[in-house]
Amino acid sequence: MTGDVVTLDRAEYTALVSDAEAWRALKRSEHVVDLLHEWHEWRRRRDLSAATAAMSSLESWHAVAGAPTFTELERRRRAYERTALTPDQIKARAAASWAAAEPNVRSTAA
Repeated sequence: MTGDVVTLDRAEYTALVSDAEAWRALKRSEHVVDLLHEWHEWRRRRDLSAATAAMSSLESWHAVAGAPTFTELERRRRAYERTALTPDQIKARAAASWAAAEPNVRSTAA
């Protein structure tokens, strides 16, 4: 304190003492302790929810929702009846496809 002197009359002092006693009694109540713990947990969850929402708003969820998940990609891979082609097989098929299309390209260009 800064050295200021506060004077109280007897009635104010008695009111402050009874108020302090009421707060002490309230603090000892198991019901109030439970309510305070529940309130504290509610505040923690509310703050966590707000923080989660703030972090979530930083992400473009439309872009994320449009991208397939790894589980979806695995499901799509299993949907085919044939086995996956190797890179050499893919190149061979592409070369054969180009070879088959080249005569048609020359005939339409003439």
